[in-house]
Order: sequence, then C-alpha cells, then structure tokens
Amino acid sequence: MQPPTTPAADRRILILDATPDDDGPDRRVADRLAALATDSGALISRFRLEEVRLAPCLGDFECWTKTPGLCRTQDDANAIAKAFQQADLAVMVTPLFHGGYRPSLKGALDRLLGVIHPFFHESLGVTRHQPRYERYPAMLFVGLEAAPDAAARELFAAFAGGNAINLMAPRFHTLVLAPATAPWEEALAAGFAQALAGSDGEPFPHHPPADALARACAPDPALPPAPVQRAALLVGSARPKGESTSESLARSLAENLERQGVAVTLVHVIDFIKPGRRADAALAALGEAELLVVSAPLYVDGLPGLVLKAMEQIATQPGRLQRIAGLLNSGYPEAAHNRSAMAQLRRFAHNAGLGWAGGLAMGAGEVLHGKPLASMGFMFRKQIAALRQAAPALAAGRGIPSEASASMARPLLPAWLFRLAAKLRWFTQARSHGTPWNDLGARPHELKREEKPLGDGG
Repeated sequence: MQPPTTPAADRRILILDATPDDDGPDRRVADRLAALATDSGALISRFRLEEVRLAPCLGDFECWTKTPGLCRTQDDANAIAKAFQQADLAVMVTPLFHGGYRPSLKGALDRLLGVIHPFFHESLGVTRHQPRYERYPAMLFVGLEAAPDAAARELFAAFAGGNAINLMAPRFHTLVLAPATAPWEEALAAGFAQALAGSDGEPFPHHPPADALARACAPDPALPPAPVQRAALLVGSARPKGESTSESLARSLAENLERQGVAVTLVHVIDFIKPGRRADAALAALGEAELLVVSAPLYVDGLPGLVLKAMEQIATQPGRLQRIAGLLNSGYPEAAHNRSAMAQLRRFAHNAGLGWAGGLAMGAGEVLHGKPLASMGFMFRKQIAALRQAAPALAAGRGIPSEASASMARPLLPAWLFRLAAKLRWFTQARSHGTPWNDLGARPHELKREEKPLGDGG
C-alpha cells in the first residue's frame, strides 16, 4: 500500500462536509476549505452530507461477499466510496458531536466498509482488516467546536486515528477549530497546506493501554442510588429484528433486569431512520424510562451513524431519563476497540445532564449473530455472567461493577484463531451468494485518471 504520488495537476481531493446547511460559522469553514482545495489546482469532489441521499449501513456484509467492493443500496454511498478511493487527500469536516463526528459524517464513513477487504490481519498490535486496494488517500479531519474542550479534542483525535488505520490512510492529520469564538482562517490554511504537501502526519495509535476500555466503562463515582422501575434498551443495529448481536445482548440483559422487577422496553434504532410517527413513538418510549441502555455494534471504530442520530433526538426530549449505560460489541476479537465509542456515550450522558451508569463491551460479537445468548453456553459463559452481575446493580440504581465489565471484555477465543475462522466464514458466505472466492478482492473503484471528479466540486 503506497501513499499517493500524484502530480499536482492531477491531484484529487474529496471533501466530506457535515456542516449544517446554513450561513453559520461552521459552514463558512467548510466553504473556505473548498476554496483552498480549488485554489490548489486539484480536482475537487465535495459532498454536503446533510443533503445527500444516504441510508444507514445495514451491517449485512454483502459489500464483501455478494457484490465485493460495492454496496447494494441505491443511494449516494457508492459515489462517495469511489471518490474516496480515487482521492489523494480525503478531508472530513464536522462539528464535534460529544467528542466524535456529526451523525451524517459517521453514517457516510459507515458506508465505506467496501473499500477494505473482509480478511483480517494483525496491525499495530491488534486485529484489523486487510487493504482491498494498493493505494488509499491521506486523511485530514477538521473538527469544529463551539468552545474549547480539551477532552473532546482528545476523543476526536482518537476517532480520527482509528479511522485512518482502518481506512488504510498512509498518513493523517487532525485540526480542531472554534470558528464561533476564535480566528480560524490562518490555522485552516496552514493545516490544509500541511496535509496536501504530504508532510509527516500524526502518529498512528498503537495497541491501547490495558485500562483504556476499563476507564471508559467505569460508572460515575458519585452516581446517586435510585432504584429503577422502568428501563429502555435501544438496539443500535439496523439489521432486521431478531438478526443482530446487539439485540441478542439487549434481550439477555432485559431478561436479567426483569428478574429484578424492572419493566423493560426494547426500542430499535431503525425507528429513527425517518422523522414521523415511528420516530416519535420510539422517542416517547425511551423517555418513559429512568435508565437507557444503548446496545450497539461498532461500525468503523465508533457508534453507527443511526445511533448518533437517535442520540441527537434523545438529547432534546430526555423525558424521565436519569442515567445511561452502554452495551457494545465489536466485530474484532479484541474488546478494546470499543473504547472510543464507549467514551463518546459517556460524554453524551454528561452533556445531556444524565448520569453514566457504566459500560459493558465485548469483542468477536459477530459470532453471536442474533442467536439467543443463553444458547451459546460455554463459549459465552463470561458474557452471560457479566450481564447477570450487571443487572442487579443497574436495577438498584448503582453503576455496573468493574468485575462485570472485565468479564464482558474477556476474549471468546485467541485472536489468531478468530482471524482464521473469519476467513473461512467469508468464503462460506461468498459461496452462498454465488461469488467466486477470488472475486472477494475485486477493485471496482480502481482509479482511471481520465475519469472526472464526483460531487459538486465545492
């Protein structure tokens, strides 16, 4: 995998713009960024993500096994993926959303899954995907904050580093501006010039500290005990009901909470796809509970864009909510990949004026794939025990015990064995779709230099 070495006249720049569609300071930053890109002489593709047609990722992996490298959903995702793959520099500009990206940008990144290969390997001490293409763009992440916030900047940098690794960037840069409160033009120009020039980027994050996930999962130390009568579990997968690991984990926790006398409601994040009666009913159901547990998969190092969209609405109408907990699962075998997503959930709780009741996170979640947790027996014994231990604490209004979080994070199987088993699974799934095994590495977006740039050009 080589960094871009394109002559300046043929250089391509992609801008994924998640700023609001208004004349506010954030949109002015994005417009100035597009002007800088145009002035560089490059070919520009700019997607205003608040305006494009973009459905949420369904998590069905057919972009790997049925139509390798392409998403079957007919919207703007394939055009964005093609522009990303053919760019020399990909620029993401977004208001900070609890330390991460705005839902529209996260949703676009979720749909880039097809640009990487389904097979795994070890990279920087943990399991990652292999590259599909020989070249990938450098990446510049521009975050826009309402006011200076060191902790939010740190989390934003963590998300950027993880995305840069998983999307195979040869280098990456981050830049955080506060356009409503401080001058930003010179910093933006300097940061863009540095990224465009191909100068050394920021160091890629290696294997996280052993306690990184534990710190993200730790509940508020001063969480006031308040027995919970009603709990709502938000299933954060867009898969059909009954087919996701997130729902399996949510149902298992719900059963344990009900044994403690808690009335439990399951709400599916797919109800938030469009505004209307379904979304209003889902929001009302969440607002009737004192405890909200977000049970979600990890998509491209973070919470799915649709989950962030639901969180955006929950913050405006919290109802009776008093506290939030996280129940996350990653497709990688190491649970530590969940750390930034869990930290974002914690920031969301605090920014919404709610308590953080702690988190539970596991790796290799796809092994479960919608099956009842209790039916998995020995392999999931630690996770079953963790949910049984967490439920009484949550029902009593306490935080999740650290022992439960540690049990949940225990590996299901050695990472090397997981990588081998996953490869066999992709072969099997491809065969079920009639896809020849050697087509799994197809490169539908391979660059042909005579092609015109995609998007509106700024």
